[in-house]
Amino acid sequence: MKEQPTLSLRAVAREVLAVYRRHWIWLIPAAMVILLPQAIVDGFLDGLTVEGVNTVGDAVTLGLIPLTVAVGLGGEALYAGLAAAAVVEWRAGHAVPRVPQLVRSLPLGTLIAVDLILSFGAALGLLLLVAPAFVFLAYYGIAPALVKLERRGTWESLRRSAELVRGNFWRVVAVIVGLMLFTEVVMQAVTFPFNDQGHGLITAIDLAVEGLLEPFQALATVIVAVQLLELRGELPPSERLALAHAEGR
Repeated sequence: MKEQPTLSLRAVAREVLAVYRRHWIWLIPAAMVILLPQAIVDGFLDGLTVEGVNTVGDAVTLGLIPLTVAVGLGGEALYAGLAAAAVVEWRAGHAVPRVPQLVRSLPLGTLIAVDLILSFGAALGLLLLVAPAFVFLAYYGIAPALVKLERRGTWESLRRSAELVRGNFWRVVAVIVGLMLFTEVVMQAVTFPFNDQGHGLITAIDLAVEGLLEPFQALATVIVAVQLLELRGELPPSERLALAHAEGR
């Protein structure tokens, strides 16, 4: 039986740092712009309580909950596509990503659908004593990257993600779940001293820290997908990938 090729954590880290260093000048602002609407809505809802729908204000507050979810999913989907584009452009040797054209090429509907499934699965896993959430995210967490890299549909991307991760489960857990936990710990550590300073300041600090850290998490997810495809000899040449991105194929 042929031995399963092993994902190199060092190679993933090296490429994440290389792409971040090359494209930070737009990765960080893009993350902050994309996360800003969600941060504003979260700040508005933070601390609000609704006991029944007795006033127009209660109805508006409840109505903002699905809006928060929609804004969050849309932002995550958009940034997943931009991160995939950054990796492809870097591998193709392009100095500056063609951001507006790349944004137009993103299959946002499919990305949002995948993010919705990932969010629901992770939330359900957390209710089942945390560990199932990590297992779910490890097997299916690279699906958004595959939507863009391989132009697959929702369920095909999820199936493909599990297929690629199989045999490298613990290494994928170390990268994807490890980075998620690290980001959350850093966020809590940075904002804790300001908890009594008001929602506006905390929202601003959250946004700044997430702008710096979100690219690492997004790039790592894409690079894990790219390197798993590469290990299997199934990654198209960089220039062909870059052309597909530019043309939206």
